[in-house]
Amino acid sequence: MRKKDPKIMEHIIKFTKGYQREYGRSPSTTEIADEVGVARGTAYTYLTAMRDRGMIDYDGKNIITRVSELINHGTNNTPIIGRVVCGDPLEEEENVEEYIDLPVSIFGSGELFILQAYGDSMNQAGIEEGDYVVVRKQSTARSGELVVALTNNENNLKRISFDDENKRIVLSPESDNPIHKPKRYRSVQIQGVVTHIIKAAR
Repeated sequence: MRKKDPKIMEHIIKFTKGYQREYGRSPSTTEIADEVGVARGTAYTYLTAMRDRGMIDYDGKNIITRVSELINHGTNNTPIIGRVVCGDPLEEEENVEEYIDLPVSIFGSGELFILQAYGDSMNQAGIEEGDYVVVRKQSTARSGELVVALTNNENNLKRISFDDENKRIVLSPESDNPIHKPKRYRSVQIQGVVTHIIKAAR
């Protein structure tokens, strides 16, 4: 076996770990070759030599490092959909701005979506303007849960309760601003229940 340059081997390991952190997978042999400035065949011989020396685990395609072992592949591809009103109602189209991967180990599974809070009517519930709320899509809720509800074609984020005696659904703000008052409805369309709040930096 021809002598291998230790600096190239270190470069391969450093590049591979960085690539795995960014993309969640191993770089190809061609990508490694381009990075370290060698031919593809030479890159392959480096990888097999590094495997034989116990520097990496390599199966001929994937490189296994400590980084790759720690990568959480259990994610939920979740859309960010505009804003949700936490004050006076504001009509918003459900327009997906982007998709992000939320780790299942933290946010759970199921159909999720994310909305950005707007207004101050839920600040005493810990939700301030600019925060993101993670919502589990469902059409029912229990009394006391934070919900995204559609009323008069407008999205609202409020605490829900049920007035069974008067057959009303109550959507209540939780705010230090006295302008916000509970509102009562004969019916609302529940779009989901809030599961997590992602705070905006302040």
